[in-house]
Amino acid sequence: MDILTVQDLQELINKDSKLFISIYLPTYSSGVDIRQNHIKFKQLLREAEAELYNMGMTKKDIEGFLEPAKILITETKFWQEQGDGLAFFIHSDGIKHYRLPIGFQETVKIDQKIYIKPLLPLFTGNGQFNILALSKNQVRLFRCTRQNVQEIELQDAPDSMHDMQVDDDLDSPRRDLALRSSRNVGKNQLTYNNVTQAQSNEDDYERNELTRFFRAIDESLVDMHEGDIVPLILAGVEYLIPIYREKSKYPYIVEDFIRGNPELLNGEELHKLAWEIVEPLFNKDKKLAEDKYKQYQGQRNKLFANSLERIIPAAYSGQIESLFLDNRIQQWGKFDLENNKVEIHEEPKVGDEDLIEYVSLLTLSRGGRVYSVSSDEIPDGSDVAAVLRF
Repeated sequence: MDILTVQDLQELINKDSKLFISIYLPTYSSGVDIRQNHIKFKQLLREAEAELYNMGMTKKDIEGFLEPAKILITETKFWQEQGDGLAFFIHSDGIKHYRLPIGFQETVKIDQKIYIKPLLPLFTGNGQFNILALSKNQVRLFRCTRQNVQEIELQDAPDSMHDMQVDDDLDSPRRDLALRSSRNVGKNQLTYNNVTQAQSNEDDYERNELTRFFRAIDESLVDMHEGDIVPLILAGVEYLIPIYREKSKYPYIVEDFIRGNPELLNGEELHKLAWEIVEPLFNKDKKLAEDKYKQYQGQRNKLFANSLERIIPAAYSGQIESLFLDNRIQQWGKFDLENNKVEIHEEPKVGDEDLIEYVSLLTLSRGGRVYSVSSDEIPDGSDVAAVLRF
């Protein structure tokens, strides 16, 4: 499993490349069908190759452009370690690929920018959340959607508290503790203070080691999710959770957590318990956005919009706080930046793009939230609706 953050998406969106090939395909993670993964990818590359020929590219240029992708076909280990879907973005500087907890339809798109519509469910209010299963002996990170759970490797992080290196010089807490707790006690001395002091030092030592361990885990987690607004559900015995919370710099830790030893639970069991916690939060955020839209609509102020003609210029200016849309529909047209006007066409014309995808891209890249819902869930019954920041 890979992490695809909003920051990653922004970098791809802003990348200077005259040509992008976006490829999406469903993948198998186990069983005999796993052999189909690279075969499907090879077939989709052939589709891309044929389209590039039709666009007038030479055979030499096509081979050079697709070479980084074709190299992947023979990497057996890569195809055996999959989630539910793969997203590839091929451009002039190489290729980016992401193994994701979401199934895709087989898709090939060639354009001057990446095609992000299939990714929208990952970045909506009912999208991704993480589970961090904490124990002294094992730490596991899971990236989840409502339907899926996949384990992710924590990069440059210890697997357990015992993997942390302990300083064994004379000043180390454990050695000092051993020296003090093994001193001879005279017959006129009370042993109680020595024993309780030793226990206190032992407790302090363990807490310090836990703190070091959790800091290392948290640093890896924060680095992996930089710029990513993804809720984190903690799982662990109750005395460990406050220690992690106290030291964590991850900004989106959910208050409730999964209680008990997570070593006894597999990913699917953790996912079920985590969804019970996070579902009300997702629904709450969406409901708050809906209520705000209705409130602004009732006040007839300028902080709501329900047409692409108004929403797209607002999205370009970073005004969109929440956007509701049905990502299954298409609306062709283009945005004239110079005149700040949107042209909408019933059929695609030269220079047109899918404005639903375009406004989604603008909103996400400027820190807004996108709620990908069915058409009957959009406020006003419109094709799109938005709450504006200003």
